[in-house]
This record gives sequence, structure tokens and C-alpha cells, in this order.
Amino acid sequence: MDFAPSVFAKLPNEVLHEVFGHAAAQDMHAAIALTLVASWVRHLVEPVLYNTVVLSSARSVHSFLDALSHKPENFGNENVKHLGIFAQGPTDAIDKVLDACRAVDSLACGFPLLGHPNPYGTHTVQTLECPKEQHLLGMATRDGWDIGMVGPTVTHLRVYLGTPKRLTVPQGELIDAASLDSLSYHPSLTHLALVYKPTKTRPITSLVPALKRLVSPSDGSASPDVPQRPKLALALVQVLGTQAAQASAVDALNQAVLAEGGDALRIVAERAPSSAACQWEDSVRGGKSVWDKAEEVVHHRLAAVQRTAC
Repeated sequence: MDFAPSVFAKLPNEVLHEVFGHAAAQDMHAAIALTLVASWVRHLVEPVLYNTVVLSSARSVHSFLDALSHKPENFGNENVKHLGIFAQGPTDAIDKVLDACRAVDSLACGFPLLGHPNPYGTHTVQTLECPKEQHLLGMATRDGWDIGMVGPTVTHLRVYLGTPKRLTVPQGELIDAASLDSLSYHPSLTHLALVYKPTKTRPITSLVPALKRLVSPSDGSASPDVPQRPKLALALVQVLGTQAAQASAVDALNQAVLAEGGDALRIVAERAPSSAACQWEDSVRGGKSVWDKAEEVVHHRLAAVQRTAC
């Protein structure tokens, strides 16, 4: 029996790549099915499957490393653009994953970064080639955090502040402001988000002084030998807590920065998502960005100020 030639046979490779790549990007189930069509189709589709990698358990970490062992040596660097690691270990395996995916654009860390022997944690994250977005979530900041955990190319940073024991609030200001202030020396940062749960001793407004310093340009008081980062375009606070507590805290911070005016208008509070990790994954898979809503708020605030001035 004679079979008619495939309709794809006469199409240029560039067109085939676009067709299968688009189909795979729209539906992960379709992408997996396409890998079974033929080896040449699998070759076209696999980069889409590996574009975003989420590892939530030790088993998934080992499975990913096993998959990479059957790929070309530089496969992870060339194809993994968004990497989320929420497994707690094993330490050496996570380090190998980071080393194999050094060219990620976005990195979400849910594993402990401090208190581990090298090579691991802050050292490995610091040596990634060019991440633009970094999220330090959950266990990543269990033992606190500092600027050493943030890669030098990062422009968008989200940090889960949690409740480390060393946090106290003398005179109404967050003592961890030292860590926030250190971001003034970060060479690339433009967007900062804090996932924060206010308490009676850590009110939401205690964040304002430190954040205001970050959204304001340098006053030139620092050493001339130390380059200062330009002011942040956005400082976002994602508030944790019960629905009523969230609403109260969000309103309190937004009202406080509106009263301050000026650069403080770049500070925005909103309710935290039910899962920061899921929000990150949804955004890198083409959903609404973590920053979109708050950027719109800043835009409307600044536009209102401009209208008033005119």
C-alpha cells in the first residue's frame, strides 16, 4: 500500500521548528506527546520541555540529573531558562543541578542557602552566569539572608523575610534593615519584593524607612570608591496573614507611602499569593508577572502627581 507523503515533508526546517515549538509551548501534554512522534520532532520539542524546570523533591532532582546525563554536555545551559528548586536536598545533587544550568534567566530558591558547606548555596548561586530574576522563598531564608545570596546580574529580587530570631524592632524600625540597606550596593537591582508577615512588634510600617532609602537616589554620602545603585523602580511588599490582617496591613502601608509622597510612591503593598512558588512558576510559563500589578499602581500614582503638578 502506498502512503501519501507527509504534508510536513516539503516545509523548511525553520517553519517546522516554529510549528512544533509553538504547539509544545501551548500545552505541556502536547509537547510530551510530540516527543513520541519521531526522533527529529523530539529534537525540536525537547528545548521547550526543558525551558522551565521545577524540582520539588529529592526524587525529581535525581531524575533531572539522570535525564541530563543522556543529553549533550551543554544541554542544561542552552535550554533551561527558568529553574525552581524547592527540594531540601540532597546538597550535592542540588549543587550539580545549579552547575548544569548556569545560564538561567530566572532562579527560584526554596532550599536552605546558609549554613551549608561549600560547594553549595550562596557560592554556587553567586557564580551563575546571568540570572535577571531571583526568588529566595521559604527555606532559602530560614537562617536569615544577606546580599551575598543575590547574584550580581539580578535586576528583580523577591525575598521571603520569614521570622528569623534575630529580628527585633527598636524604635519601630526593622533591625534587618542592614540587609536591605546592603542592596544599595547591588549593581543591577531595579525591582525588590518582600514577602512579609507583620505582627504587633513588627508592624508593616516598620519597613518604610529601609524601603524609602532604596527607592530614593543616593545622597552621595557613601564612599566615592563604592558605586551606588540607582534608586529602585519598585519596592513591593507582599503581605502574609489572615484575609482581614492582610487587608488591614496592605491599606496601612499604602496609606503611609501616599502620605510620604515623592519617591515613597514607588513602595506598594499587596496581598501575598497563596503560594509564592506557584506564582513564580505561573509567571515564567507565560502568566501574569509577579511585578505587573504593582507596576501599574506606581504608574497611576506618578501620573496622578504629574497631573496635579500641571
